[in-house]
Amino acid sequence: MSNVILCYRNILENSGGIVTVTSENASFPKYRLYDRDIGKLFKGTTTPANFYITLDQGGTIYEVDRLLIPLGHNLDGLLLKLQYSTDNFAGDVNDAASWTQSDSGLINKTFTAQTKRYWRLNIAAPASIPILAEMYLTKTYTFVQNVAFDLQEKKQRNIGRRYTGSGNPRISKYGESKQYRNYRINCFLAAQKTEFESWETLCEGIKPVYISDHNGSWMFVEILNEISFSPLSNDLWSIGLELLETTTGGVGIYLLTEEGERIIIEDGTI
Repeated sequence: MSNVILCYRNILENSGGIVTVTSENASFPKYRLYDRDIGKLFKGTTTPANFYITLDQGGTIYEVDRLLIPLGHNLDGLLLKLQYSTDNFAGDVNDAASWTQSDSGLINKTFTAQTKRYWRLNIAAPASIPILAEMYLTKTYTFVQNVAFDLQEKKQRNIGRRYTGSGNPRISKYGESKQYRNYRINCFLAAQKTEFESWETLCEGIKPVYISDHNGSWMFVEILNEISFSPLSNDLWSIGLELLETTTGGVGIYLLTEEGERIIIEDGTI
């Protein structure tokens, strides 16, 4: 079983920080790069030799060691560079990671941890206008005390069910199934408690985060329960975490007739 990994801070959201882009489609604005809604896209309007997404962290500078960009981008086949600087790229330009993207799936790049004010994603020579849902520049936290073996994992269906007077089902499908995890973490020390408290303070139960689960699978999840610590002694605690995948994509709604025929509903009408 893999140790669970948590990535909860995206430095593009920093208070006082400034995000600039080479160009911006007003209908697909740059704030979508850091709104934690991976179902909505940012789009540029130009295809220059280098398309930049640049971040100035301002006065509060956080360390980072990982870049996550969810599926839904069109960066397949392009040379990408994640760069940092001490002078807003006037003369000091350093590559934290450089690669040619090989598919349109999740981009997950790790690099040597850096605490720098200025960062940018350099998209080299895009043939079409760059499109991506989120630029999640973060710090990796690996659970020191891992989740207990008596965990629960499942796909949670997104359906509604009711029955006619004769007992026949009426089933509505509101969207695709999502991955669900129910974890218990026992006997962890103060350092891990402090990390969880920092997570709660930043996200307040409303911001989804990235995790790598006990299987080593990366997911964008929301936490369903309150972060509540159960003391076991003066310096040991336990906690439960109930997590549900947050996914991209449209919503399809279906009904089943008494004869089992599926009727597709669009915009709330049959």
